[in-house]
Parts: sequence; structure tokens; C-alpha cells
Amino acid sequence: MILLLPSTNLSVPSPAERARSVLSRPNPATVTSSDRSLHLTGPVCHTTPQGEVTLLVPDRHLVLAEIGSGNLEATLEFTDTAPVDLRDSTRSLLWINGTLRVPPRSEARNLALAVSDRDPDERLLDLGHGRTMVALAPDLVVHSDHDGCHLITPAEFAGAPADPFGRWEGPWLRHLEDSHPDVLWGLVAHCPEPLPQGRPRPLGVDRHGLRLRLEGPDGDHDVRICFRRPARTPDDVAHEVQQMAGLLH
Repeated sequence: MILLLPSTNLSVPSPAERARSVLSRPNPATVTSSDRSLHLTGPVCHTTPQGEVTLLVPDRHLVLAEIGSGNLEATLEFTDTAPVDLRDSTRSLLWINGTLRVPPRSEARNLALAVSDRDPDERLLDLGHGRTMVALAPDLVVHSDHDGCHLITPAEFAGAPADPFGRWEGPWLRHLEDSHPDVLWGLVAHCPEPLPQGRPRPLGVDRHGLRLRLEGPDGDHDVRICFRRPARTPDDVAHEVQQMAGLLH
């Protein structure tokens, strides 16, 4: 990964923040126990203030039968995929090992309400209407990406904030790819140091900066372009990107 520094802002998301942000995006997940592996496509996923990971799964899903009336030692694996069609779409992998359970209905309702207070998500309205909540208390969290493989303690995981643009990222990057290729080429042209040859593709965005992938004949090269200051709103992101692309003066 090449780190570009167009300003004095050197901040990047911590491994714990990156792990939490994987859960804020609609990434596929696999639940693995000693007996079987079960795949979940786009589960509704949140993290409680205590660090417990909740998922909404269809009623009568196999994972519910696997848990039964007790708890289940299990691992959740999330594959963080790029929202645009890249040659290699996997951005990172997240493994969370712990104890999986089905909260009683009243507790599940309270957990959903607590999540909605911090992070409104209309998909939580499906709870009790064809969807059941399962919750995993982490014992071990491992996040692997371009920066290496990171072991994250449950306390670090619980205390880290998810990036505020997690669910907004996908549609925005697809819009950038489909409607504003001039912005992508402008970012490359205005970088403070030369970049490898290749077509610029939007790889990711967070409050600290934008990531591009340059797809060239000799392979893929990932680049992070840091914002001058952490973005607080989508408008901040758009303004920073346009300015770095030379479209604002």
C-alpha cells in the first residue's frame, strides 16, 4: 500500500476501527462451528456497546437449529468486498470467535432499540417479522488486510468506533465509478508523487481518506490519499475529493 500525504494529516483508521467498519457494510458472512459451516448473504449486522455482535437471520435458518436452546462455540467470518467490480474484489477478512446464542425476544427487542438510538437502521424493523436475532460474544477478533494480520482484543473491538460512512460508501463509490471517471483521473494527475500506471478504480472511502486501486498490466496497486482533516459528513468527503482532483480552487 502506498500512503500519500497531500497534507499534514497522517491519521488512518486503526485495525479495531477497520474491523468494526467491516460489520457496518453489507458483507457476506459464514458461521462455522465444530459440525458445519453456514453462509449468510448480507446479514443485518450491528455491534452493541459491550462488543457483542448481533445478526438478523431468517426464521428457521439452519444456524438457529444448530444453536438450539443453548450456546454454541462458533466463528463468524466476514469477507469485506469492494462495492465496484474489481479484478480482485476482496479488501479484507474478519474472523470473530466466541459464543453464539439466540437472545430471548424481549432482550432482542431491547438490543435492536439500543442500536437504533445510536445507528438508525430500518432493517431492524424485520426483527420478529420473519427474522430472528443471534448474538456472538467475542473471545478473539482477527482482521487481515493490506496492512497485515491484526489480533484485536475484545475490549479494543468494543471500544472502537465504526466509520460513519460504512453503509453510504457503496452507493457513493459506484456513483464515482460510473459517473465521474474524470475525478478519478484527476486524483491521479494531482498526486504529489508519481503513481504506477493503471486505470484508477475507487476501492474504499472512510473519514480519513480515499483509497484507489490502479489496475495495470503488471498487476494491481492500492493507494491511500489522506484528507486534510477527518470528514464529518458526506459533503465533507465530496469536497475533499473534488479539491484533491483539482476541480476546486
